[in-house]
Amino acid sequence: MKRLFTLFLTILIPAALCSCNLSPLSDVLRELGDETLPVFDDLPLSGEGVQAGFHEDDYGYLILNRPAYVGSELYEPLNTPFSYRQLSTESQRSLYDKIYDGCFCLSDVQNQEFLNEYNMRPIALDRSDATYPFVEEALAAVLADHPEIFWMSMDFDLFDIKGGKSELVLHTDYKAAEIVKMMEELNNSLKEFYTSMPAGLSPYEREVYIYKSIIDNCVYDAAVDSSDDYGIEHPRLYNLCGVLVDRKAVCEGYTRAFDYLCGSVGVECVSITGIEDNDEDALHIWNAVRLDENWYLCDLTWDDRDEEEGIADAYLYLNLDDKTMSLDHTTDKTYAELSEDEYWSLKSYVNTFVPSPCEATTYSYIRRESVYLDEISVDKLSEGMMKAAASRKAALMVTVDPDVMTLEQAAEKLFAGDQPYFLAIDRANELLDGVRIDAESDAVYYDYPERNLLVFELTYC
Repeated sequence: MKRLFTLFLTILIPAALCSCNLSPLSDVLRELGDETLPVFDDLPLSGEGVQAGFHEDDYGYLILNRPAYVGSELYEPLNTPFSYRQLSTESQRSLYDKIYDGCFCLSDVQNQEFLNEYNMRPIALDRSDATYPFVEEALAAVLADHPEIFWMSMDFDLFDIKGGKSELVLHTDYKAAEIVKMMEELNNSLKEFYTSMPAGLSPYEREVYIYKSIIDNCVYDAAVDSSDDYGIEHPRLYNLCGVLVDRKAVCEGYTRAFDYLCGSVGVECVSITGIEDNDEDALHIWNAVRLDENWYLCDLTWDDRDEEEGIADAYLYLNLDDKTMSLDHTTDKTYAELSEDEYWSLKSYVNTFVPSPCEATTYSYIRRESVYLDEISVDKLSEGMMKAAASRKAALMVTVDPDVMTLEQAAEKLFAGDQPYFLAIDRANELLDGVRIDAESDAVYYDYPERNLLVFELTYC
């Protein structure tokens, strides 16, 4: 499948852990059980004038500056920490804060268990909190709330140290210098994106603009589906840089980029993990957005179609309700819902927050953009064609009233007798200025019975 969701999570058994050639601070922690060092008060604050870069602390760790990425001058950001709010205890929320600070503290020492990764500066925590589910949920929450932290892995190590303490070692896929370079590349791409974004867009229009922009400018790297090593060797496919800088990604990259860009222009957005097509091995990730206090589901990866998979510009997965999305997407449980046995059988990390319910249809893209037919109407079809032609859309979506006719009956009527479909093209062309729909091409369409939807391909001459 093109849209395989690949995440790197390896859970290590505590009894098997040993020292992983960490730097001097790790030894200090093991000897003293010191929980005060990883406060990281030497970290520079984000803000104007702070440049991407890093400096070395007293223990030889590399501390990333936290530059304020360029933002939109037209829209205020809105980044709600939904996953943080779901954490059940104060100690887990405290760990969330420590992980957020800790992800800026790096070393260039390779991890011996994951040779493609590098260790971060250790974090001390109470041994009672040093369980894999406890730590993993906090780590997943940080990454869910902060897609801009593109370098941190979901892999981690836990060690017992003296004084009733434990040590958490986070991992990154990159050396500090690589991260700084990626930050600079990302900032340049963000400048380009925000400069091209129009003013005066509603939250829905901003969401659609971002959705289309990602799909139009990024391609899915299908090579990841044929090789387990390919994804490990190309970690940028899974983050913002893959989408915004390299213009090549997989579903996690699409999702993280959409999440970040939406929040940066005032549209609340989260990521959701699960499986596709009821296949337990087909791991996937998609998004939910909140518009006018209602949640909607969307999947950019499934809307970024190859020619053989459907018609471009249809956006069949933009702002769906739960019922429609569940036809081919199954949402994972949250950590809070998992039993211990379920946790230890996980193939990947799961959700820290799932919005529910998603029942509204007001901002369904199909509902807002498709032609609604409760009878065969040349006028309605021609109006829809002119609207599509105004931006040279390849897709004309037609929703059929199921109480009046089936999709099969609608298709038969559109091409029977005087062929209303082609009459509608002729009428649209009479009124269009500067663009003409090709009336000589064969009619190509796809049918989606579960949605009462026909999607026609429009070509222009």
